[in-house]
Amino acid sequence: MTYVLLSVAVLALIAAVTVPTLRRLPHRPLLLTGLALIVLTAVFDNVIVGLGIVAYDDALISGIRVGSAPVEDFSYTLGAVMLVPALWTWLDRPTPSEEGRDA
Repeated sequence: MTYVLLSVAVLALIAAVTVPTLRRLPHRPLLLTGLALIVLTAVFDNVIVGLGIVAYDDALISGIRVGSAPVEDFSYTLGAVMLVPALWTWLDRPTPSEEGRDA
């Protein structure tokens, strides 16, 4: 299986599960976070790939690169931008002391 197929499959699954929750959240913070993480990924992935710390089998990547880093590396970033806010929302349970304040 190539990294592209794996990335698309995992991102599709993450999107199917998280998009209903993400639609209820403010979009601007999500977009700004996504942009910041994409920039950071572009910088640091180029460093680690360029220095040879991480290497990819050319037969398993699409061949599309952003600098030295294969475009598939950005799927981790996109997955995190969807999954972390959704998990935060799902796991945000009021404590017993907070429940009494609402009444």
